[in-house]
Amino acid sequence: MNYALILAGGQGERMGKNSVPKQFIDFFGKPLLVYSLETAEKNEYIDAACVVAPIEWQEKIQGWCNKYGLTKLKFYADSGKDRQQSVHNGLKKIKAQRDDNVIIMTAVCPFVSQKTINEHFLKMNNYNACITVVKATDAITFSNDGLHANRTLQKSKMFVQQGPQTYKYNIIKTAHEQYDSSVYKTEVNEDSELVLNMGIEVAMVMGDRFCLKVTYPEDIAIVESLKRLFDAKENKNKDKDGSDNQ
Repeated sequence: MNYALILAGGQGERMGKNSVPKQFIDFFGKPLLVYSLETAEKNEYIDAACVVAPIEWQEKIQGWCNKYGLTKLKFYADSGKDRQQSVHNGLKKIKAQRDDNVIIMTAVCPFVSQKTINEHFLKMNNYNACITVVKATDAITFSNDGLHANRTLQKSKMFVQQGPQTYKYNIIKTAHEQYDSSVYKTEVNEDSELVLNMGIEVAMVMGDRFCLKVTYPEDIAIVESLKRLFDAKENKNKDKDGSDNQ
């Protein structure tokens, strides 16, 4: 079985004083979350989905699924205080077996291509973990204190991580359990950190520039301008493949 874990628990502080969290704002007539649900619904590999969201939003989310004919959403989990806890909550809710695949998506990336998701599941035939990346186009500087540069990294060897990311259920579940039981905790930004710390090899799938994360108010204008181009690209790939999934 292949499960999609869709994170919709952020409060969106960086979006300013909106009436609703960013993952639920209207985007071309639909809540932003619905685009991720539709992406999972269309994909031939994904069998079931779990949304991790505040409990007070879960009934409304189910209403959206009914409205838009989305049938793969089978599980809900309550969002945690941070991303790591939200992912762990979702992992505990789904009825997965140890070798099932879990693809982790976010409700604030509306333009994840079917091609990218398909490549993830193909990679999972040979790996236990897989992330999406794009090549860095600018130099990256590392700073310990945020005030002084400590090191500038070669952009030719740097990649920017995007969503989604996919793991064998037992691998990602163990990674989160080990983190939770550790007395030495640092902030976790991506699940790949936990998996790499276990010594697990993580494969990379090349993503694309459409997979932008809505973080700041100006990001809405950017993704709005890209929607027509993204839809055209997906339709072209679908026509070329003769299916809905490429």
